[in-house]
Amino acid sequence: MHNLAQNTPQLYRITYEAYSKFANEINRCINLDEISEVCKTHLKYLINFQIIRMTIFQGDKLFTFELAGNNIWFDLNGKNEIFPYEKQLLFNGVPLITNEIPDKLVKGKLNLNNLLDPVLWGWCFDKSERKVVVSLLADQEKSFSIGDVDILKLMVDCVQAKFSENYLRRQLAIQNENLSEAYNTIKEKNEEIQRIVFNQKEIIKARTSEIVQKNEKLLHISALNAHNIREPLSRILGIIELFDFLDDETCRKDLVPKLKSSSEEMDGVLKEVVEMASKELTDLKAAEI
Repeated sequence: MHNLAQNTPQLYRITYEAYSKFANEINRCINLDEISEVCKTHLKYLINFQIIRMTIFQGDKLFTFELAGNNIWFDLNGKNEIFPYEKQLLFNGVPLITNEIPDKLVKGKLNLNNLLDPVLWGWCFDKSERKVVVSLLADQEKSFSIGDVDILKLMVDCVQAKFSENYLRRQLAIQNENLSEAYNTIKEKNEEIQRIVFNQKEIIKARTSEIVQKNEKLLHISALNAHNIREPLSRILGIIELFDFLDDETCRKDLVPKLKSSSEEMDGVLKEVVEMASKELTDLKAAEI
């Protein structure tokens, strides 16, 4: 007993140094793979265990970490099963010490028959935004005691804090990726809108030019009507006025032939105008098609 009392300060110092090294290594980790490797390397120097399992619940996310010897398993997708005793710990928060070891806890990890008086320990730590359920399987070969709980709590705080940091980093990365995708989508839509606006401007420009051309052609047709028709029409009107001043014989011999000639000339002009207008309208319709 005296030797144990003398060695206690030294044991505390060794444990503190081991924990400090563990914490420093955890702080350097940038992903779950690195956290797992640090745990595999250093946890065996802090506490004794055959299997240690840590399940972190944060929102709808579930992270499970298991270590047995040099084998490690972790899952961030919530595919691992939550054991009944873990649900009980979540519900009542009462620490667990039992000799009833679930087969699923040891399956594929170790042979339970090879352990001497195995004991399952369990705790639920409430960390405000998340809950951490820790279970530890020990036996006489690798024994765990109440005195080891403090260092276990320090280890849990260190790991879950780093997990939270990585979780937030991952969430930020996902949000940044979503924002980047949204930005690219908005950029593509803006470019599409710009193309539509440009095309609309070109269409409006072309339509405006087309309307101007049509108006010019209509003005041209109107000018032809006014000029070409006016001359024979004026002669016809003048001849008609002479009928009031000349006798019938003179009108029949002199005015009627001139009236006929002017009428025929006017008819020819009208036909020419109609043909020209028809051609212009046909050309305009063809241009629209």
